[in-house]
Amino acid sequence: MKIQKKRGLNKFVAKQVGFGKKILDIGCAEGKLGKYLRRQKGAVVFGVDISSKAIKEAKKSLDGAYRLDIETEALPFLQKSFDVIICADVLEHLYDPLAVLKKLKIYLKDKGIFVLSIPNIANIKVRWRLLWGKFDYEESGIMDYSHIRFFTKKSALNLMRKAGIKALRIDYSPGFSFFFFQGRVIRFKILKTLHSLLTKLAPTLFCRQFIIIAQL
Repeated sequence: MKIQKKRGLNKFVAKQVGFGKKILDIGCAEGKLGKYLRRQKGAVVFGVDISSKAIKEAKKSLDGAYRLDIETEALPFLQKSFDVIICADVLEHLYDPLAVLKKLKIYLKDKGIFVLSIPNIANIKVRWRLLWGKFDYEESGIMDYSHIRFFTKKSALNLMRKAGIKALRIDYSPGFSFFFFQGRVIRFKILKTLHSLLTKLAPTLFCRQFIIIAQL
């Protein structure tokens, strides 16, 4: 797994987690999401990340944090230990995301859930650039230079199926800059509303991420 950059608080992921859960946060970075879940939802949160620097910070906020490569190293947990396993902005960084999901399944309790956030490569911004022959990596976002796997909604759900995981529901995080939807303009309330409405009407075209809640 490639080294991941700092990860902020993804509230689309956080809202999918119930109260009082025991959580494993894969790719926890500095522990910002886990810290929020502990404070706001009474969760017990353990995290793993490939970055030693990130884990040093995460240990200050989480109940436990471990530096390891999820693709090649064993996890220091008992089977069926967690109510929720979070993979937020992780699968696109993996060489073999299918193998990792299969690996993680054994740590999920009966009726536990996965919460997965996955960038949408079929976003309109990417489609527009492809129309003009552009497939350029960027510092962040869907085309982050550290992404080595890309997913549409269909391929993401197919990955779940192959891993033996059933998608219960899908949420979508808005995210596109196209024509008049530029950074400073989107601050206006009416355009923010339209931004969200378009994402609901055509999520595979306008969403930035798929938030998939799945169960064994």
